[in-house]
Amino acid sequence: MLNTALERNDLLRLLALGVLVILEGLAVVSTVLNITLLPLGTIYPNVDSVTILVLPVIIGAVSQRLEVAIVLTVLPFFLLAVIYTTVYAPVWNIDLFQLGVLAERVAGGAFLLGGLGAFGWLLRRTFNRTTHKG
Repeated sequence: MLNTALERNDLLRLLALGVLVILEGLAVVSTVLNITLLPLGTIYPNVDSVTILVLPVIIGAVSQRLEVAIVLTVLPFFLLAVIYTTVYAPVWNIDLFQLGVLAERVAGGAFLLGGLGAFGWLLRRTFNRTTHKG
């Protein structure tokens, strides 16, 4: 019985992680492409900015492992960078020097998202401590 409850909780946690990563991806796409996905009027940019800062922390808090927290928070941004490079910068136009410039442009955002995911994971570990009696 206990095993079934744990499997159900893990399934719900993984579904929540998937939904959160998709929402983060939509927020990143909305910001990068400067498009409005929700009809919120003039406060949409503020809501989108807060979403990009809060969702990685929540994803990190829901993740059980540090590696998963960092990978899932950086994944939407990384996929956007790969798609952008594929669509707008054909391989024959990229040399080794341009790769460094392109990586420099996205490194700050990738490290910010990964750091926020790690921060969320650390928050979870800090507040989810259980006392072990031995």
